[in-house]
Amino acid sequence: MFSLSFVTCATLALCLPSSNGTVVIPPSSTSYWFSQPVDHFGLNRNTWSQQYVVNATFYKPGGPIYMVTPGEEPLSSYYTDRTHFTDLAQKTNGLLVAVEHRFYGKSNPMPDLSGASLKYHTVENVLEDFAAIIRAAKRNPSTVFPIPVSANSKIVFGGGSYGGALAAWMRALYPKLVAGAWSSSAVVQYHLQNYQLDQSWGKHLQALGCANAIAKAVKDLDAILLSRNATAIRNIQTEFGTPALTPRDFAGLVTSLISAAAMAPNYVDLDYTRTTVCSFFNGTQSNLSHMPQPLSA
Repeated sequence: MFSLSFVTCATLALCLPSSNGTVVIPPSSTSYWFSQPVDHFGLNRNTWSQQYVVNATFYKPGGPIYMVTPGEEPLSSYYTDRTHFTDLAQKTNGLLVAVEHRFYGKSNPMPDLSGASLKYHTVENVLEDFAAIIRAAKRNPSTVFPIPVSANSKIVFGGGSYGGALAAWMRALYPKLVAGAWSSSAVVQYHLQNYQLDQSWGKHLQALGCANAIAKAVKDLDAILLSRNATAIRNIQTEFGTPALTPRDFAGLVTSLISAAAMAPNYVDLDYTRTTVCSFFNGTQSNLSHMPQPLSA
């Protein structure tokens, strides 16, 4: 079950051959939508639209198709235009397709994130989403791609971190659809509680002399959020510039910021824990305005 809809009629015109027979390549920022069932393996056959983008700049007949996913990140043309897969496509005359993961960005099978909805957020459904797009592309490429593409093009699935794991699983579970996988920094061992990362970062904080101050800040923040004191919670969220968030979402934001600092050495050369976090708590920097976010693979 599949269908393709372009964003506007103007966009559709970009995807058709011009009057002189040449193919006009649409911008890689153009969004396309693929119809998927809510549950590939169950009784809920309602459909939803999965977003994807295409960079056809380098494609020549016979070139491979690189399908990538941002995993738990929202989709953008960054994933077709600014990664090492872009370099690979240029060197191999390939086509780039980036597909948004269900329940992230604009690709939402359900109207909310309740437990009843998230039961459809399974690895099996995620992988079958990607497989369904590949099957459609092999059956009739024109229903998926905005330019003429060979139905026999080899599919190479790629991703980093969680996306890297998805790439490896796609190759393992769908070997007839996926000819190869580029699995970068893949999650190879699952941990429900990865406390070892916290311990490693804690030792780093101790060496920098700010561990006690950060521990106290976290303890004080927990006390405020658990107090159910609406005034105190609103005041602390206002201090962070996020008064409109729910307390749960605010806690998630703070957790993400801490995770970004803890994992920054994996993504950049600078130690933001030293230059930004501890410098603030040690009194040598006035704010956390330069707090990093981890770069996507």
